[in-house]
Amino acid sequence: MKKPTILALLPFLVKGALSIAVLREMRKRGFDVTVAYCADASTVYTPDPMDDFRSTDRLLDLSNISAHDHRDLVWKEIQQRKVDLILQIGAYSLYSHLPYWKERKPELRIVDTLYNEVGHVVNHFLYERCMDGVIVESEYMQRFVQSCTHKEDPGIAVVRSGIDLDWLTPDVDRKPRDGIVVGYIGRMSSEKNPLGFIDLVEAVHELVPGATFRMSGEGDQAALVRGRVEASPAAGKLIYDGYVEDLPAALRSMDVLVLPSKIDGRPNIVMEANACGVPVIGAPVGGVPELIEDGQNGYLIGPKDTLRIANVLAGWARDSSTLREIQRTSRLTAEQKFSRSRMMDTYAETFIRFAS
Repeated sequence: MKKPTILALLPFLVKGALSIAVLREMRKRGFDVTVAYCADASTVYTPDPMDDFRSTDRLLDLSNISAHDHRDLVWKEIQQRKVDLILQIGAYSLYSHLPYWKERKPELRIVDTLYNEVGHVVNHFLYERCMDGVIVESEYMQRFVQSCTHKEDPGIAVVRSGIDLDWLTPDVDRKPRDGIVVGYIGRMSSEKNPLGFIDLVEAVHELVPGATFRMSGEGDQAALVRGRVEASPAAGKLIYDGYVEDLPAALRSMDVLVLPSKIDGRPNIVMEANACGVPVIGAPVGGVPELIEDGQNGYLIGPKDTLRIANVLAGWARDSSTLREIQRTSRLTAEQKFSRSRMMDTYAETFIRFAS
Protein backbone atom coordinates (compact mmCIF):
# COMPACT_ATOMS: atom_id res chain seq x y z
CA MET A 1 0.00 0.00 0.00
CA LYS A 2 1.05 3.60 -0.66
CA LYS A 3 3.05 5.33 2.05
CA PRO A 4 1.32 8.60 2.95
CA THR A 5 2.88 12.05 2.90
CA ILE A 6 2.86 13.11 6.56
CA LEU A 7 2.76 16.48 8.29
CA ALA A 8 3.52 16.17 12.01
CA LEU A 9 2.47 18.99 14.34
CA LEU A 10 4.64 19.38 17.45
CA PRO A 11 4.53 22.00 20.21
CA PHE A 12 8.34 22.23 20.35
CA LEU A 13 11.43 20.15 19.61
CA VAL A 14 13.00 18.20 22.48
CA LYS A 15 16.14 16.12 22.19
CA GLY A 16 15.41 12.46 22.84
CA ALA A 17 11.63 12.73 22.31
CA LEU A 18 10.03 9.47 21.19
CA SER A 19 7.83 11.25 18.66
CA ILE A 20 10.88 12.65 16.86
CA ALA A 21 12.57 9.25 16.87
CA VAL A 22 9.47 7.75 15.26
CA LEU A 23 9.35 10.44 12.57
CA ARG A 24 13.04 9.94 11.77
CA GLU A 25 12.51 6.21 11.41
CA MET A 26 9.54 6.76 9.09
CA ARG A 27 11.76 8.89 6.84
CA LYS A 28 14.27 6.04 6.72
CA ARG A 29 11.44 3.75 5.66
CA GLY A 30 10.51 5.96 2.72
CA PHE A 31 7.75 8.13 4.17
CA ASP A 32 7.77 11.81 3.17
CA VAL A 33 7.58 13.54 6.57
CA THR A 34 7.47 17.26 7.33
CA VAL A 35 7.49 18.62 10.89
CA ALA A 36 5.87 21.88 11.97
CA TYR A 37 6.53 23.18 15.48
CA CYS A 38 5.06 26.10 17.38
CA ALA A 39 7.44 27.25 20.11
CA ASP A 40 11.04 27.44 21.28
CA ALA A 41 11.33 25.61 24.61
CA SER A 42 15.13 25.72 24.81
CA THR A 43 15.05 27.59 28.13
CA VAL A 44 13.39 24.53 29.68
CA TYR A 45 14.48 21.53 27.59
CA THR A 46 17.52 20.67 25.50
CA PRO A 47 16.32 21.18 21.90
CA ASP A 48 16.73 18.87 18.94
CA PRO A 49 17.84 21.08 16.02
CA MET A 50 16.46 18.53 13.54
CA ASP A 51 19.05 19.53 10.97
CA ASP A 52 18.26 16.38 8.97
CA PHE A 53 14.72 17.70 8.39
CA ARG A 54 15.82 21.32 7.99
CA SER A 55 18.41 20.49 5.31
CA THR A 56 15.74 18.87 3.14
CA ASP A 57 13.21 21.67 3.65
CA ARG A 58 11.00 19.47 5.81
CA LEU A 59 10.93 21.66 8.93
CA LEU A 60 8.37 24.43 9.37
CA ASP A 61 9.30 26.78 12.22
CA LEU A 62 6.26 28.69 13.48
CA SER A 63 7.88 29.89 16.70
CA ASN A 64 8.66 33.42 15.48
CA ILE A 65 5.54 33.84 13.38
CA SER A 66 2.33 35.42 14.62
CA ALA A 67 -0.20 32.81 15.75
CA HIS A 68 -2.71 34.62 13.54
CA ASP A 69 -0.79 33.38 10.49
CA HIS A 70 -0.30 29.75 11.57
CA ARG A 71 -3.51 28.45 10.01
CA ASP A 72 -2.73 29.73 6.52
CA LEU A 73 0.98 28.87 6.61
CA VAL A 74 0.25 25.27 7.56
CA TRP A 75 -2.53 25.10 4.96
CA LYS A 76 -0.04 26.25 2.34
CA GLU A 77 2.32 23.45 3.46
CA ILE A 78 -0.51 20.91 3.21
CA GLN A 79 -1.22 22.00 -0.36
CA GLN A 80 2.39 22.21 -1.53
CA ARG A 81 3.41 18.87 -0.03
CA LYS A 82 0.13 17.18 -1.01
CA VAL A 83 -0.17 15.96 2.56
CA ASP A 84 -2.25 12.83 3.09
CA LEU A 85 -1.98 12.52 6.87
CA ILE A 86 -1.70 15.06 9.67
CA LEU A 87 -0.26 13.74 12.92
CA GLN A 88 -1.23 16.02 15.79
CA ILE A 89 1.40 15.41 18.50
CA GLY A 90 0.56 17.89 21.22
CA ALA A 91 0.66 21.14 19.23
CA TYR A 92 -2.15 22.57 21.34
CA SER A 93 -2.30 25.96 19.58
CA LEU A 94 -3.07 24.27 16.24
CA TYR A 95 -6.07 22.19 17.32
CA SER A 96 -8.55 24.95 16.47
CA HIS A 97 -7.34 24.95 12.84
CA LEU A 98 -7.96 21.24 12.24
CA PRO A 99 -11.63 21.68 11.20
CA TYR A 100 -10.62 24.38 8.71
CA TRP A 101 -8.04 22.15 7.02
CA LYS A 102 -10.43 19.19 7.02
CA GLU A 103 -13.19 21.26 5.44
CA ARG A 104 -10.84 22.55 2.76
CA LYS A 105 -9.53 19.06 2.02
CA PRO A 106 -12.06 16.38 3.11
CA GLU A 107 -9.82 13.51 2.01
CA LEU A 108 -7.11 14.70 4.42
CA ARG A 109 -6.70 12.26 7.31
CA ILE A 110 -6.13 13.73 10.78
CA VAL A 111 -4.85 11.55 13.63
CA ASP A 112 -4.18 12.67 17.19
CA THR A 113 -1.77 11.13 19.71
CA LEU A 114 -2.59 10.86 23.42
CA TYR A 115 0.06 9.59 25.83
CA ASN A 116 -1.83 10.25 29.08
CA GLU A 117 -5.11 11.70 30.33
CA VAL A 118 -3.90 15.27 30.91
CA GLY A 119 -2.35 17.97 28.77
CA HIS A 120 -4.08 18.38 25.43
CA VAL A 121 -6.84 15.78 25.93
CA VAL A 122 -9.51 18.46 26.33
CA ASN A 123 -8.59 19.82 22.90
CA HIS A 124 -8.73 16.30 21.51
CA PHE A 125 -12.33 15.80 22.54
CA LEU A 126 -13.32 19.33 21.52
CA TYR A 127 -12.12 18.68 17.97
CA GLU A 128 -12.43 14.91 17.65
CA ARG A 129 -15.27 15.16 15.13
CA CYS A 130 -12.81 16.27 12.45
CA MET A 131 -10.35 13.52 13.36
CA ASP A 132 -10.07 10.12 11.73
CA GLY A 133 -8.36 8.41 14.63
CA VAL A 134 -6.20 8.59 17.71
CA ILE A 135 -3.00 6.75 18.60
CA VAL A 136 -2.43 5.66 22.21
CA GLU A 137 0.35 3.64 23.81
CA SER A 138 -1.54 1.59 26.38
CA GLU A 139 -4.76 -0.27 27.07
CA TYR A 140 -5.28 2.20 29.91
CA MET A 141 -5.46 5.10 27.45
CA GLN A 142 -7.60 3.06 25.08
CA ARG A 143 -10.17 2.64 27.86
CA PHE A 144 -9.88 6.33 28.73
CA VAL A 145 -10.65 7.45 25.17
CA GLN A 146 -13.52 4.97 24.89
CA SER A 147 -15.04 6.33 28.10
CA CYS A 148 -14.83 9.99 27.02
CA THR A 149 -15.49 10.02 23.29
CA HIS A 150 -18.68 11.30 21.69
CA LYS A 151 -18.03 9.27 18.55
CA GLU A 152 -19.43 5.82 17.93
CA ASP A 153 -16.01 4.75 16.65
CA PRO A 154 -13.12 7.06 17.62
CA GLY A 155 -10.66 4.98 15.57
CA ILE A 156 -8.29 4.06 18.38
CA ALA A 157 -4.96 2.47 17.47
CA VAL A 158 -2.83 1.06 20.29
CA VAL A 159 0.88 1.26 19.46
CA ARG A 160 2.96 -0.03 22.37
CA SER A 161 6.19 1.89 22.63
CA GLY A 162 9.55 0.14 22.69
CA ILE A 163 13.23 0.92 23.04
CA ASP A 164 16.57 0.23 21.33
CA LEU A 165 17.83 -2.96 22.96
CA ASP A 166 21.21 -2.71 21.22
CA TRP A 167 21.90 0.80 22.54
CA LEU A 168 20.54 0.16 26.03
CA THR A 169 22.38 -2.78 27.54
CA PRO A 170 23.55 -3.82 31.01
CA ASP A 171 27.10 -3.14 32.14
CA VAL A 172 28.49 -6.67 32.02
CA ASP A 173 31.79 -5.51 33.52
CA ARG A 174 30.20 -3.71 36.45
CA LYS A 175 32.08 -4.21 39.68
CA PRO A 176 30.28 -4.69 43.02
CA ARG A 177 29.42 -1.42 44.79
CA ASP A 178 29.37 -0.48 48.44
CA GLY A 179 25.67 0.10 48.98
CA ILE A 180 22.99 0.52 46.34
CA VAL A 181 22.35 3.50 44.09
CA VAL A 182 18.71 4.53 43.74
CA GLY A 183 17.84 6.88 40.89
CA TYR A 184 15.23 9.12 39.33
CA ILE A 185 15.54 10.02 35.65
CA GLY A 186 12.78 12.05 34.09
CA ARG A 187 11.19 15.37 33.40
CA MET A 188 11.29 17.85 36.27
CA SER A 189 7.57 18.59 36.13
CA SER A 190 4.66 18.17 38.50
CA GLU A 191 3.09 15.12 36.84
CA LYS A 192 6.39 13.21 37.01
CA ASN A 193 6.63 14.15 40.71
CA PRO A 194 10.37 14.70 41.24
CA LEU A 195 9.56 16.45 44.53
CA GLY A 196 7.84 13.24 45.59
CA PHE A 197 11.11 11.42 44.95
CA ILE A 198 12.89 13.86 47.26
CA ASP A 199 10.19 13.31 49.90
CA LEU A 200 10.74 9.57 49.55
CA VAL A 201 14.52 9.89 49.88
CA GLU A 202 14.17 11.99 53.01
CA ALA A 203 11.86 9.36 54.50
CA VAL A 204 13.96 6.27 53.71
CA HIS A 205 17.62 7.30 53.51
CA GLU A 206 18.32 6.38 57.14
CA LEU A 207 16.46 3.06 56.76
CA VAL A 208 18.65 1.80 53.90
CA PRO A 209 22.27 1.75 55.09
CA GLY A 210 24.82 2.67 52.45
CA ALA A 211 22.26 3.81 49.88
CA THR A 212 22.87 6.87 47.72
CA PHE A 213 20.29 8.65 45.56
CA ARG A 214 20.68 10.42 42.21
CA MET A 215 18.32 12.59 40.17
CA SER A 216 18.67 13.49 36.49
CA GLY A 217 16.51 15.45 34.07
CA GLU A 218 15.32 18.93 33.21
CA GLY A 219 12.04 20.81 33.11
CA ASP A 220 10.12 23.68 34.65
CA GLN A 221 10.69 22.43 38.21
CA ALA A 222 14.47 22.06 37.80
CA ALA A 223 15.36 25.09 39.93
CA LEU A 224 12.90 24.04 42.62
CA VAL A 225 14.34 20.52 42.65
CA ARG A 226 17.90 21.81 42.90
CA GLY A 227 16.95 24.01 45.83
CA ARG A 228 15.19 21.16 47.62
CA VAL A 229 18.18 18.87 47.11
CA GLU A 230 20.66 21.43 48.43
CA ALA A 231 18.54 22.07 51.55
CA SER A 232 17.56 18.44 52.13
CA PRO A 233 18.46 16.58 55.34
CA ALA A 234 19.54 13.80 52.95
CA ALA A 235 21.78 16.18 50.97
CA GLY A 236 24.91 14.17 51.66
CA LYS A 237 23.32 11.14 50.01
CA LEU A 238 21.23 12.89 47.35
CA ILE A 239 22.69 14.35 44.13
CA TYR A 240 20.98 16.25 41.30
CA ASP A 241 22.87 15.84 38.01
CA GLY A 242 20.65 17.89 35.67
CA TYR A 243 20.34 16.99 31.99
CA VAL A 244 21.28 13.45 30.99
CA GLU A 245 23.73 13.49 28.08
CA ASP A 246 24.43 9.74 28.09
CA LEU A 247 21.31 7.83 29.11
CA PRO A 248 22.78 4.29 29.05
CA ALA A 249 25.69 5.41 31.25
CA ALA A 250 23.33 7.16 33.66
CA LEU A 251 21.16 4.06 33.98
CA ARG A 252 24.14 1.73 34.39
CA SER A 253 25.32 3.88 37.28
CA MET A 254 22.17 2.90 39.19
CA ASP A 255 20.98 -0.29 40.82
CA VAL A 256 17.29 0.60 40.89
CA LEU A 257 15.11 3.33 39.39
CA VAL A 258 12.12 4.92 41.12
CA LEU A 259 9.20 6.28 39.07
CA PRO A 260 7.03 8.35 41.44
CA SER A 261 4.65 9.77 38.80
CA LYS A 262 1.28 11.22 39.73
CA ILE A 263 0.09 10.82 36.13
CA ASP A 264 1.74 8.87 33.33
CA GLY A 265 1.20 6.99 30.10
CA ARG A 266 3.60 4.24 29.05
CA PRO A 267 6.87 5.80 30.25
CA ASN A 268 9.93 4.98 28.19
CA ILE A 269 12.20 5.22 31.21
CA VAL A 270 10.75 2.00 32.67
CA MET A 271 11.66 0.09 29.53
CA GLU A 272 15.02 1.84 29.18
CA ALA A 273 15.96 1.02 32.75
CA ASN A 274 14.97 -2.63 32.34
CA ALA A 275 17.01 -2.87 29.14
CA CYS A 276 20.06 -1.78 31.16
CA GLY A 277 19.28 -4.41 33.79
CA VAL A 278 17.81 -1.91 36.26
CA PRO A 279 14.57 -2.84 38.06
CA VAL A 280 11.94 -0.13 38.55
CA ILE A 281 9.83 0.72 41.57
CA GLY A 282 6.94 2.49 39.84
CA ALA A 283 3.75 4.18 40.95
CA PRO A 284 0.69 2.21 39.76
CA VAL A 285 -0.72 4.99 37.56
CA GLY A 286 -1.72 5.17 33.89
CA GLY A 287 -0.08 2.48 31.77
CA VAL A 288 2.71 1.74 34.28
CA PRO A 289 1.02 -1.47 35.57
CA GLU A 290 1.18 -2.81 32.01
CA LEU A 291 4.98 -2.58 32.15
CA ILE A 292 5.95 -3.80 35.62
CA GLU A 293 5.43 -7.27 37.05
CA ASP A 294 6.14 -7.47 40.77
CA GLY A 295 9.33 -9.37 41.48
CA GLN A 296 10.17 -9.80 37.79
CA ASN A 297 11.35 -6.38 36.63
CA GLY A 298 10.50 -4.22 39.63
CA TYR A 299 7.57 -3.47 41.92
CA LEU A 300 4.39 -1.42 41.67
CA ILE A 301 4.48 0.81 44.75
CA GLY A 302 3.29 4.38 45.20
CA PRO A 303 5.92 6.89 46.36
CA LYS A 304 4.08 7.57 49.63
CA ASP A 305 4.30 3.92 50.67
CA THR A 306 7.74 4.69 52.07
CA LEU A 307 7.98 1.77 54.50
CA ARG A 308 7.36 -0.81 51.78
CA ILE A 309 9.86 0.86 49.45
CA ALA A 310 12.41 1.04 52.25
CA ASN A 311 11.94 -2.69 52.92
CA VAL A 312 12.47 -3.55 49.25
CA LEU A 313 15.59 -1.39 49.00
CA ALA A 314 17.00 -2.65 52.31
CA GLY A 315 16.44 -6.24 51.18
CA TRP A 316 18.39 -5.66 48.00
CA ALA A 317 21.12 -3.86 49.93
CA ARG A 318 21.48 -6.81 52.32
CA ASP A 319 21.33 -9.55 49.70
CA SER A 320 23.20 -8.67 46.53
CA SER A 321 22.29 -12.02 44.94
CA THR A 322 18.58 -11.09 45.08
CA LEU A 323 19.36 -7.76 43.46
CA ARG A 324 21.46 -9.40 40.75
CA GLU A 325 18.64 -11.83 39.96
CA ILE A 326 16.00 -9.15 39.45
CA GLN A 327 18.49 -7.16 37.38
CA ARG A 328 18.88 -10.23 35.17
CA THR A 329 15.13 -10.75 34.81
CA SER A 330 14.64 -7.04 34.14
CA ARG A 331 16.82 -7.28 31.05
CA LEU A 332 15.03 -10.48 30.04
CA THR A 333 11.67 -8.70 30.32
CA ALA A 334 12.94 -5.91 28.07
CA GLU A 335 14.12 -8.40 25.45
CA GLN A 336 10.78 -10.19 25.46
CA LYS A 337 8.39 -7.22 25.58
CA PHE A 338 9.99 -3.88 24.73
CA SER A 339 11.36 -4.15 21.19
CA ARG A 340 11.61 -0.82 19.36
CA SER A 341 11.72 -2.46 15.93
CA ARG A 342 8.32 -4.03 16.61
CA MET A 343 7.00 -0.62 17.66
CA MET A 344 8.30 1.05 14.49
CA ASP A 345 6.71 -1.65 12.32
CA THR A 346 3.38 -1.02 14.04
CA TYR A 347 3.66 2.75 13.60
CA ALA A 348 4.35 2.36 9.88
CA GLU A 349 1.41 -0.02 9.47
CA THR A 350 -0.84 2.32 11.46
CA PHE A 351 0.04 5.41 9.41
CA ILE A 352 -0.60 3.55 6.16
CA ARG A 353 -3.92 2.19 7.45
CA PHE A 354 -5.18 5.58 8.62
CA ALA A 355 -4.25 7.23 5.32
CA SER A 356 -5.78 4.55 3.11
